[in-house]
Amino acid sequence: MALTDQEQKLKQSLIDTGEEWNSSFENILKLDPKYFEAYVGLRRVPREKKALPIKIQELVLLAMDAACTHLYEPGIKIHTAAALKAGATKEEIMETLEMSSVLGVHAVTVGVPTLLEVLKENGRELPQELNSDQERLKDEFTKRRGYWSTSWDPVIRLSPEFFEGYLNFSTVPFSEGHNALDAKTKELMYTAIDVSTTHLFRTGLKIHIRNAINYGATEHEIMEVFELAALMGITTTLKGADALVEGLATLEGKGDY
Repeated sequence: MALTDQEQKLKQSLIDTGEEWNSSFENILKLDPKYFEAYVGLRRVPREKKALPIKIQELVLLAMDAACTHLYEPGIKIHTAAALKAGATKEEIMETLEMSSVLGVHAVTVGVPTLLEVLKENGRELPQELNSDQERLKDEFTKRRGYWSTSWDPVIRLSPEFFEGYLNFSTVPFSEGHNALDAKTKELMYTAIDVSTTHLFRTGLKIHIRNAINYGATEHEIMEVFELAALMGITTTLKGADALVEGLATLEGKGDY
């Protein structure tokens, strides 16, 4: 069905925010133009404020859509294309994906403290001091990642082998030949995936906000990461509107609508 003049204006207002027009947005526009217009207003905020350059905004959105807690494939494709259009290099996009992929380690960083609690309830506790090999791993992590969190101490004590594997895995984007994104931007990426609605990992979020500020990030840049993360909710309506339109068409075809 063709769009009316008013719908065409609303469509263009969405495109002006940097969103890619598609059939899902058209379904939303047809089903509820008031909701569609309200989303455009929300989407417009970071696009117009630009505390972060458009390229970085698109990489932040890519990091969140590609995270293992979301894996929103349409968004991955859209924001990869938009980042490239905004001037991102293939190296910057790969570093973004590599940093987002470390989210899987939160199975350990959430699981280990809970394990320690249960061990303590049963009268068992781990040694409090790191041995020389474990101290070496701690020093290497601090050198390569630029920070240390005491939350890693019990992980090293329980499984230095895993920690060393994670150290090598997580520091690839910080290794020689991987400097496409600066340290501040990398910390903003970690902030984004930890604050995503599908994850909300407060422990890591505080660490990476602190790191980002230490690297020169402003409160407005960090707030803009939060604003971009808040847009994730639209995927509910994008996918749901498609299903609703399909369901209505099925009913109409059966003569039940």
